[in-house]
Amino acid sequence: MAGPDEERAELLTRAASEVRACTLCRLHEGRNLAVPGVGPLDAAVFLIGEAPGREEDARGEPFVGSAGKILDKALAAARLPRRSVFITNVVKCRPPANRGPRSDEIETCRPYLMTQIAAVRPKVLVTLGSTALKGLLGTGVELKDARGKTLAFGDIPVLPTYHPAAILYNRRLEPTLRSDLRKAAKVGAAKRARIRSGPPRKGKPTKPTASSGAVVVGPGERILLLRREDEDIWCLPKGTVEPGESLEQTAVREVQEETGLRVRLLRPIHEVRYSFFWPPGGVNYDKTVTYFLAEPIGGRLEPEPGFDEVRWVSREEAMRLLHWKNDKEVVDRAFQAMQTLRR
Repeated sequence: MAGPDEERAELLTRAASEVRACTLCRLHEGRNLAVPGVGPLDAAVFLIGEAPGREEDARGEPFVGSAGKILDKALAAARLPRRSVFITNVVKCRPPANRGPRSDEIETCRPYLMTQIAAVRPKVLVTLGSTALKGLLGTGVELKDARGKTLAFGDIPVLPTYHPAAILYNRRLEPTLRSDLRKAAKVGAAKRARIRSGPPRKGKPTKPTASSGAVVVGPGERILLLRREDEDIWCLPKGTVEPGESLEQTAVREVQEETGLRVRLLRPIHEVRYSFFWPPGGVNYDKTVTYFLAEPIGGRLEPEPGFDEVRWVSREEAMRLLHWKNDKEVVDRAFQAMQTLRR
């Protein structure tokens, strides 16, 4: 993930940690594992279910039991890779004996759901079943009336559909679930509005942040660049240093998450510091990024959602494509370091 998204990623990570430790309602008493949810930060499609079941409670992941298998088939039919969507529930702990969540439990858990939606900023919300629909929009809306219509949560479209568990008892509902997910995929495929960061603004709060990344060198001394979908700019793989991580560990993890490649770090090459204003967060970031020279040792080249292209380029191409002066300076230092390593 890149710099401007760090506040959103932090929100999502913090919400997951709070869910796992939550004792605010009675549901925590019988759980094995809370189930915060899973999915990429920039997921266009956001699925909301009812509550974890037995398998989910055992593994701490949503929709991994029999209903999850139905959902996986429906997502595949809709050409929505599971890894591209965010999946969660209105309550994050398993109700005893798989009963439905009670209204006070849904209300207690609601701030977690609201935080997740705010962090991910999806282009469409899909409610799976009546409980999810009412948990999101309130008790005055019924699935039998709402299914097939496009509702709204703020400025985000909401597509109500059946819970995958319902298909276990009525297979005739399966084509409808798949059709609704295909509609969600179509809404999610629309291009996001491009957001640009800008110079720091006076009077806005400033947050320090540390990141780490790498210049990955492949055959023919070509380096790896990524293009951000939301800002339509080329950049180097990098991301926020998480608690307990070293700069080296962050660089290796971020390269793998963003590009799919496992890398070996060769040497540190440069540290840059800069400040910018990010409109969605309304804050200035004072950012330090440490870069390493790296080489691929495995994995498969596959950009993370949020990046629409990854490309091996020459030094000249990199200097032409890169948007930021700092990135160009890092690339220049990387090629200098490669010459030193060859001696």
